[in-house]
Amino acid sequence: MPDLFGERISREQLNARVGSLAQVGGITEFTYNSGRGRGVRAVRVDTGVLSVDIVIDRALDIPHAAFRGTPFVWRTANDIAAPEFYEAAGDEWLRSFFGGWLTTCGLANFGPPGSDRWGTFGQHGRINNLPAANFSAQTRWEGDRCIFEVSGTMRETKALGEKLVLHRRWTAELGSSVMHLQDRVVNEGGTSRPHMILYHCNAGFPLLDAGTRVHVSHQSVQPRDEQAKAGMDVWNRGGEPQAGFAEQVFIHRPRACADGKARAAIVRDDLFDGADLGFEIAYDCASLPALFTWRKLDVGDM
Repeated sequence: MPDLFGERISREQLNARVGSLAQVGGITEFTYNSGRGRGVRAVRVDTGVLSVDIVIDRALDIPHAAFRGTPFVWRTANDIAAPEFYEAAGDEWLRSFFGGWLTTCGLANFGPPGSDRWGTFGQHGRINNLPAANFSAQTRWEGDRCIFEVSGTMRETKALGEKLVLHRRWTAELGSSVMHLQDRVVNEGGTSRPHMILYHCNAGFPLLDAGTRVHVSHQSVQPRDEQAKAGMDVWNRGGEPQAGFAEQVFIHRPRACADGKARAAIVRDDLFDGADLGFEIAYDCASLPALFTWRKLDVGDM
């Protein structure tokens, strides 16, 4: 039964009050109509509490999210770009990276560009710039629970090469602030292939600022390099914008909580007269054995 506007309400009670579910929430399909995003398909899922944009033509990733109207994720200067603007060489992936609540990296590699026996690869892989096929957006009731579901399939393939397929499904409920993500990667080829995946989740202003704190269920944390080592005392804190801030990356070995899920949370508790703003990620650390926290506090880019 959804909790809407401070009260529990059944499906029957809601139907007696509204002529369309869109009055309080739902799924809206739309298309970007300017700049490099012209023609890019997307959907907005509105639970009445949480609003997220899911880009159909960019791997069903999430560039924008807001809680009760307050945005909490970082956006790059790129904004939305269509898949045809993807540049695979070196770090040119950064020219179409939108940040957001989720940018998926993979499927064959993530991290810096390079080469190996499988060939040459660019930064963070190709998957974020692939459009979804078999796209579906549906709303259904299960008793008094109203469920929103968005799903699709991304194919990362090459003639005479890899045939990696990502099956993705997002679900949320009316009145809830929780999004569930279920991913399944299938190798449809006849030989084994390398596979890596990274979920790039990005907090931004007003969630990210001097009063921000990060909490991680982990067994250990270590700096990635000398620059990160200089920030070990503040790895779990936000900060003021700093011109020329060099990124600091910290590597965590996750620890599962009592329910079997590892967790990471980013919170700011000095907004709205003391009301907290933040989000938590819960994940299976058997499938995702490492967590990286990325501290980047550039002027004009928080």
